[in-house]
Amino acid sequence: MRCSLTTSILTALAAFCVALVVEEVRYGNLSSITGWHRFEPGEPLLTKAGLAQLDDVDWIRIRDLHDEIVCQKDAGGVWWIEKPFRDRMSTGAVEAILAFAGNTRLVDSLPLNNTTRLNMREYGVETSPHSITLKAPSHSKGKRHTVARFTLGNTSPWMADAGNGKDIIPTVYLRTDFYGRDKRIHVVTCNILPIFQQGLEGLRDPHPLLFDPDSILGFTLRREGQPEVRLSRASAESAWAVTAPFLAAGDGEKADAFLVDLLRLRARHVLNPADAKLAEKPEMRVELHGSWGPQPIMLDLYPEFEDGQDKRTYRYAKVPDRDSVFLLQAAPDVERGGSYATLMGGILELPLLPEKVLGQIKSGNRPAYTRNLELTADQLRSHQFSDLAANDVARISIRSMRSADAIRLVKIPGNTEGGINDEWMYSEGDQPYRPADTNAAVSLLHGMRDIPVDEVAADAAPGEDTRAMAAKYGLDAPNYVLSVLPNPCNVRAVIFGCDLPLVKDREARTFLIGRHADPKSGKQAWFGMELGGSSVFRLNTKFTRLISLRAAKWKSKNVTPIPLAAVRRLTLGYRQAPLVLDYDHIGESWTGKLGEKDVTANINIHRAEYYLRSLQKLKASQWLDSTDEDALKALEKPVFTVTVELELPDAPETAQAVAASAQQEAETAEATPEELLSAAQEDPLHAAEGRQKTHRETRTIEIVPGDNTSDTPFFYGRLKETGELFILRYEDAQGLAGDMLDL
Repeated sequence: MRCSLTTSILTALAAFCVALVVEEVRYGNLSSITGWHRFEPGEPLLTKAGLAQLDDVDWIRIRDLHDEIVCQKDAGGVWWIEKPFRDRMSTGAVEAILAFAGNTRLVDSLPLNNTTRLNMREYGVETSPHSITLKAPSHSKGKRHTVARFTLGNTSPWMADAGNGKDIIPTVYLRTDFYGRDKRIHVVTCNILPIFQQGLEGLRDPHPLLFDPDSILGFTLRREGQPEVRLSRASAESAWAVTAPFLAAGDGEKADAFLVDLLRLRARHVLNPADAKLAEKPEMRVELHGSWGPQPIMLDLYPEFEDGQDKRTYRYAKVPDRDSVFLLQAAPDVERGGSYATLMGGILELPLLPEKVLGQIKSGNRPAYTRNLELTADQLRSHQFSDLAANDVARISIRSMRSADAIRLVKIPGNTEGGINDEWMYSEGDQPYRPADTNAAVSLLHGMRDIPVDEVAADAAPGEDTRAMAAKYGLDAPNYVLSVLPNPCNVRAVIFGCDLPLVKDREARTFLIGRHADPKSGKQAWFGMELGGSSVFRLNTKFTRLISLRAAKWKSKNVTPIPLAAVRRLTLGYRQAPLVLDYDHIGESWTGKLGEKDVTANINIHRAEYYLRSLQKLKASQWLDSTDEDALKALEKPVFTVTVELELPDAPETAQAVAASAQQEAETAEATPEELLSAAQEDPLHAAEGRQKTHRETRTIEIVPGDNTSDTPFFYGRLKETGELFILRYEDAQGLAGDMLDL
């Protein structure tokens, strides 16, 4: 009997110990058994066990004196208010409540004898309470256990130290019965009472729509009495395209901004359907299509109305997955215009602020209004003539259907890692390729993409034959046919001895451009369209001026691409007697005569070498037609001549290599004269000298001042041997008259 009693006592004691362990593990304290928890200043409200379970909370109940809402998180992580009727909960409110529970710290506890009914109104824990209960799933299937439970009162007059020695944070009164029979009122840090300013109804998500913009593959705008507008894209990285009411490239920036505005829509009030008087049918519907499936996300916007009290214009809105009605503001309170808008526009265009800061000023956290969504197909379409990237083009062809003239340009790829830029070569008709003006080629490609068209002249309906539309604007016989070939595929392999791309190369794109009378105004204008496209554009002359069939437009601006190693004599004819300088590239020496006088001792070698380098890089600001009357008349009596005598190899292949080498030197030479001389010694031509037959060539530049009455003085120039005419900047021409003698 005694043994049985002892066993029973030990069994009961063991069970009690197990209960204590379970309670400690579950709540992190024994307050529910002892009826008391010791709160210490500076400690968190939740125990370690409670803090560890905070991320698992999926159920919240909030009560005040009049209402109660119950919230629950679904499998997708979205919080929904289940009671009194289903609606999505504000993400900010959930985050605020969970952050408060995890971060609030005890500042002080008021003595029990101070918590009387007389001063309870001051604390608010009974007169204006907000009781919050947080629960998380328990180990038992379908059940939950409480992680935290507390009641918030009024804001307390104390401010607490934030812990960094500088900032202070507000505090609030709080009471909790979660830890037993503790009736004291505590002062804790962090104050989330502002989220309850509009009552518990204010905890509903004021944003009608919630979606990931990258998941959107298309959207449709339907408005009463207007054609349906549809945009689509293949993926988040793909370009937008207008697919209704016509086919056209989409304006990616405006389409993306439209999606952002949808996310930024924020209701001034989230109403119970019984409290809103809706029209019979919506005035506008927005449908979003995405990767989630065939069911679209929809937003219905009802007609605008003006509130008689605040004089604002509103719209009601509804979404299918929420029973609430949203009161959305249709337009800003004040329309800024006049001098204020001009001033702000000017400030935002100033390049004084970093681009990131300007972006924040322009967009920032601006609210969105429903009128932002009333976009037409013309506003959402692209107003670029082409979407081609300049660095994605390998060849360009410009020809005319009215003549046999043609210009061909080909890109010579550079090496980014080696600091070598892309170069362009051009050919006129059947002539061999020569160095082209790279800036002219790149400017044309940038203009196709970056200079907006003036107007969309006409659109063809899907499936419509565009030949009649093109003929209406003279594009059946255009002035220019511009063909652009994209870069070939870089992923290649040798298959059966052939170098083949592993991905099919893209085909050339062709654009028709012509000048024709505008059917609307009757005035002459430039029109263009892509072959196979469905739209005709009226082009801006800033773009059309970049196109030409004149070879002078594309020719390299480099006037004298001479190889330094081939220079044998330099003659400057700007004095009463010519200055003749003989150059020994191998010996790096100069000799010279001024008339009959030997001036070898007076030659400044550094100036002479610098002069050669400057001459090698000399660029024309513009090439002229060989029949230009003004230039020819001025050059009848040139005031200055520069003659360079070269010794070049006879072999055509080597001559071409030397010319290419000279062109590269002219573009990239940035060394000092001493470094230039050292590099010249390593030139292949230098090594080959003496082993090849050579011939002499002479290049002569004639220069004369241009129109002296011009605001920007310039000089006419001519290459005497070829008759090519050009214009030199005043500074460049003055540099050719530099003195190389120390007299």
